[in-house]
Amino acid sequence: MGTSRIALIGAVAVALLSGCGGGGSDTTVTTGSLSKEAFVKKADAICTEGNERLQKGFATYLRKNKKSIIALRHPSKADYEGLIGGVLVPNLEREIKEIRALGAPDGDEQRIEAIFTAWEEGIEVSENDPEAVKHSSEAIFGIGSRLAKEYGLEVCGSR
Repeated sequence: MGTSRIALIGAVAVALLSGCGGGGSDTTVTTGSLSKEAFVKKADAICTEGNERLQKGFATYLRKNKKSIIALRHPSKADYEGLIGGVLVPNLEREIKEIRALGAPDGDEQRIEAIFTAWEEGIEVSENDPEAVKHSSEAIFGIGSRLAKEYGLEVCGSR
């Protein structure tokens, strides 16, 4: 298995497991009425649904472009752009929008904003250079994942 294929599969797997992130935010975290426990449960449910959408999006990309997972042993720049820009980013942006709509638990606004900021920075790097994900998905998404995991977001923080 070539390292490029492993990196691409790894990047998609990272996204499948994490399910969270987004492009540049147009809103800040507001305080919601949810407890931390309820917020974590709802956010992780959003990420679980996002993982399913991401898996379907990845499969659709392969079908639409008449590619097999084996054909991605040496992915082209177009493959990276299609998978990152056409599948990963839109799904992650949707998730972050949905999680933002929950509002942060009272007193946790700064921690939640830090998570969103880290995810959004990772998405921005991915959008600007989709091939960077194959080289360093941990560097791109790792901080947001770590912060989410530390907060208690198991699904959203598993990268």
